[in-house]
Amino acid sequence: MRSVRLGGACVLLGFGIAACSPAATDQRSATASATDSAASLDSIPEERPDSVISTPPDSAVMMLRLLPAAGTEPLDGIAQELHDRTVFAPRVQRWFMARMVDGAITMDVGRIDGGVGNSDGARAAFARMLTARSPIQPGMHFTLHTDVGPVDAPVTELRLSGRRIVARLDAPPLDSAVQAAPVEWRGNPAVPLREASPAPRCEPGNAPAIDAAIARYTVGKDSAMSVLRGCFGDFRALIAIRPREITPESVERVILVRTTGGTRSGRLRDLSYPLHELVSVLDINADGTSEIIVHSFRPAMETWAALRMTDSVSFTRFASGFTIEKR
Repeated sequence: MRSVRLGGACVLLGFGIAACSPAATDQRSATASATDSAASLDSIPEERPDSVISTPPDSAVMMLRLLPAAGTEPLDGIAQELHDRTVFAPRVQRWFMARMVDGAITMDVGRIDGGVGNSDGARAAFARMLTARSPIQPGMHFTLHTDVGPVDAPVTELRLSGRRIVARLDAPPLDSAVQAAPVEWRGNPAVPLREASPAPRCEPGNAPAIDAAIARYTVGKDSAMSVLRGCFGDFRALIAIRPREITPESVERVILVRTTGGTRSGRLRDLSYPLHELVSVLDINADGTSEIIVHSFRPAMETWAALRMTDSVSFTRFASGFTIEKR
């Protein structure tokens, strides 16, 4: 991680936390005033954030406990061959994604290349390999984050879904409109969630002006638009516009809508995935700022991800899963 000198600058501390010197803060305030005077206009892509959300390190942003170490006992020939083609979640991974698969809420924990086979012997070898090598095992408790709050979600079994190795969770099913949700590892026994301070009230803003701003962004048959409403700092809606035909040159447009109906360009920092369908919102740490669930796309590949707001116009990935390659 790079460190930056403090002469009127911001320093990235890690895990999406930034700290700024007074000179940098004053400069941003001046920029914000100039920007707000033209709030009804869209931003240019190079526009800098007008403020930084700075959150003290706590259990919502710091690494807690590692996943258990996998076993080291020798595997027999078939189980070892399957293990050579398997990638499990690393022990340092804390966030996962859950979806409804075959009628049960299921968490993505790894993948296997080349398949397993349908014979009883192959399936038994796969089960032995999972028991011996997977850092995630039945009986471990995870925390499923939903729009109604955190839910304890113990693992009931490991199984295969396509190329993904998934863990079934004993938890209430997701609403069909939600489609995916982040899952958190907090150790065994779980580190309790810190009691959240009362979040600042999320004022609804000028609803007709917000509706009118969203309505301005009509798209044609060659584009797709998705919209989320929530509490995003000074904004109450998020719009993503992407081309329907995905190519290496495809570019997405992201717009944030202010409480007044003014708009500004935003960013979805989702690693190498440049295009998104906005799916749902939730407030994981009850701080009054909405996290978002997205369906992410790039040529020949898609995945699901959860992003949190890391400055006044940017969202950054903290969980992903259920990646599909279409080659």
